Amino acid sequence: MKVLTVLLLILLSKITFGATKKVHIGLASNFSELSTVSFNPYGGYFRNGVKLALEHYSKRLADKEIEIVLKEFDYGADDLNVLKTVREADLSRVSAVIGYNYSSNALMAAPVHAKLKLPMLSPSASANRLSSFGRYIHLGSFNNQYMAQVLAKFTVEGLKAKKIVVIPAGNCAYCTDLADTFEKELIRFGGTVVKKVLVIQEDKNFETAAQNLKGLDFDAVFIPNQELTAARIILSLLEAGIKKPFLGADGWGNEGSEFFNVLKGRKFDGYSVTHWHPRLKTKSSMEFVSAYKANFKNLPNDSSVLAYDFMSFLIEAILSTKTHDRESLEEALRKIREFTGVTGKYLMTPNKAPQKDILILKTTEAGFEVDQSVSLHRGQR
Repeated sequence: MKVLTVLLLILLSKITFGATKKVHIGLASNFSELSTVSFNPYGGYFRNGVKLALEHYSKRLADKEIEIVLKEFDYGADDLNVLKTVREADLSRVSAVIGYNYSSNALMAAPVHAKLKLPMLSPSASANRLSSFGRYIHLGSFNNQYMAQVLAKFTVEGLKAKKIVVIPAGNCAYCTDLADTFEKELIRFGGTVVKKVLVIQEDKNFETAAQNLKGLDFDAVFIPNQELTAARIILSLLEAGIKKPFLGADGWGNEGSEFFNVLKGRKFDGYSVTHWHPRLKTKSSMEFVSAYKANFKNLPNDSSVLAYDFMSFLIEAILSTKTHDRESLEEALRKIREFTGVTGKYLMTPNKAPQKDILILKTTEAGFEVDQSVSLHRGQR
């Protein structure tokens, strides 16, 4: 009987200690409705990037007997649903939530996540104010301050343009934050905003905005909006005979199929900043593009690569800690100070926007091409 009891205890210990540890992670995005301002077919690019990261880490996770279980939380195209999504995530078993890819979504979710002590990771939201919420909020994108600084310097010193028109969507947190920050940086580099024209991002025709610029003396136009809105504004300006250089930020995207479809083959001088380009020749980038195409039969975009990188960042935290409750995972995330992804090296400050290299893109007949790279450590090259 004693021998049987000992054998049973040994068997139970093997079952207990050899069992796979399940870590539940939430994905928060628009999975059900087409966006009116950006090409985002039901959060597909975001979801695909996350799944590809899981595939990449599958062996390391298996070696540590960890299984990551994904649960999707869908807030559609209505920002008002974001708060409901946060509460649903809090009541679930998830230890962290990755998503809230636009600044407007992330700004609504962040204070609630902080209050609930549920770690939130936004791969691409860039609003400056996101760095003010403290613990439990983790950001994978450089912020609007850095984008504005690079754009202002490039505009004044590279394009020799000092008198700038700015056309932001007034009902877009990302757009207005970036517009205000750009104006401050532009002044610092010796330029000035000669006119700011507010628009509504859901509009499809911006003829009135174009008419507001007739007879105005300016050198370039800054359009800090998401890709479909930005492309429609540029088309309206071109049709009004305005042929100045157009400037944008990461909201323009980097793959550009929908952006250039709106513009119907029109030629113009356009420059924007972004995190990454699919034709970069780094080993990690080429491997990522190859794996993405093999798995999903199309090219990745900035949403997918940022999701891949920041899901990888989350998995590194999961692998680094033995317990995976919310507080333990928060501590593990805060301890990672450097991380290298497909988009380059991340210098992390806990709960703040990371420092990262940035690309300046130029529009060509073939789409977006890399014009130059700006490194935090090497300057422009």
